[in-house]
Amino acid sequence: MKTIFIFISQSVIVKNVLRSGGFEQFKKTGHNLVIFIKCKEIPEYMKKEFAGENVVLVPLFGQDRIVNRWQSLLGKFGSYFLWNDTSKQYFRYTINFRHKSRVVTFIHIVILRVISGTFGSTPFTRKFIRWISFTFFPEKFEHISAYFDEHKPDLVFSTSITSKIDSVFIKEAKRRGILTVSMPKTWDTVTRTYFDCVPDYFLAQNEILKKHLIKTQDISEDRIYVTGFPEFDWYARKEVIRTREEHCKRMGLDPALPILFFGSQGKWYPNDETIADALYNMVRGDELIKPCQLLVRPYFVQLGREDKFLKFKNLPKAAYDDTYHMSPAFTEGWDPTTETVVDFVNTVYHSDILIVVLSTLALDGMCFMKPVINTLFGSLVVAGEDISCKMAKTTHYKWIFDTKGTSIAYSPKELKMCINEYLQNPQTKIKERAILKEKLCYKLDGQSSKRMVSAINDILNIHT
Repeated sequence: MKTIFIFISQSVIVKNVLRSGGFEQFKKTGHNLVIFIKCKEIPEYMKKEFAGENVVLVPLFGQDRIVNRWQSLLGKFGSYFLWNDTSKQYFRYTINFRHKSRVVTFIHIVILRVISGTFGSTPFTRKFIRWISFTFFPEKFEHISAYFDEHKPDLVFSTSITSKIDSVFIKEAKRRGILTVSMPKTWDTVTRTYFDCVPDYFLAQNEILKKHLIKTQDISEDRIYVTGFPEFDWYARKEVIRTREEHCKRMGLDPALPILFFGSQGKWYPNDETIADALYNMVRGDELIKPCQLLVRPYFVQLGREDKFLKFKNLPKAAYDDTYHMSPAFTEGWDPTTETVVDFVNTVYHSDILIVVLSTLALDGMCFMKPVINTLFGSLVVAGEDISCKMAKTTHYKWIFDTKGTSIAYSPKELKMCINEYLQNPQTKIKERAILKEKLCYKLDGQSSKRMVSAINDILNIHT
């Protein structure tokens, strides 16, 4: 029996790593689990869900702020080490830079090019920043050390390599000679920045991420396990699928009409309600070749705040998806519980077309081979200029576009054409969707959580 530290830096990771089957698989190993969760306090429902024999739950709220200013700057410095489409778009159009002057943006791009060309051109110079991080920013903290002294872990599992608190625990583990394993929180993390603190082993969700870990993050191939997306295991569970009639009744929809599902991107694309408005105008005015209905899902941070999608709640031929579990214990304000995940799985399953704005929802749609339309207009307007299509050039999303598995609409007119094409022939782009599904979603066999835990068990066995 071994002791494993697991870190949950965001509520969504509870779903991805624990609720998708990981917790059940970890329990089967018989190992002791110490689960650190970034929340003010462990909610009672989570204690009932996860606490028990050989399991300890520890709240870590606020302790990610222990990273000092210089360490934070070093982390940001890592953004300049990767010269790729993602890093270039980051300094041009993301939230932190889109409202800055073009001069400021230009300066950052120049710095990016110089640093990536000078320091990031070889593995040796790239790894130098990791040496600096570990040598000059050891991040030794008594309360963190106390956790190690008390529980004596055999392995530390970081579920988000870019999380500040994860790197602190990884460094403490390395000083003590304790095994460390990490995985990207999501599929776009690998291309964003050079990791200044890396574990002994990596778990990658697909082969594309594995290649990028080797090429741009200087991780040895024999230190990487490919597991799939644990959160996609839900899509293989036929027992959670409701009848169309049952789910439509639950969501306030008509089971006889095709469902156009629109998922908001929240603050990343603050004008994306214009897409929902355009869709509703088509539905309400019967402008499509078939009568349809619209289901709008707001981004979770919009709930209870300035939610621009609430207006769809009581409109004819429209529905508002508010199947979120809000939880004040988390900084994000929500916690995707099993019930809400089942709701979402059914929403994707019963939707006829998914309309998104450069969203991971495209991958969710592919899990059920659903038609997906990426809208590249009207969602991001800065100083009167529509720059929605600019972020389509990021490295990770080009992986999607390279497969041609989703349709692309650059205007309301094109959006209508794409919808009509799928309504007329749902098999449109079926071969391309299959390629996208295979390349990015990996194995949708419901066993990704099992592979994740088996990899960690294998690593423990190798070093026993």
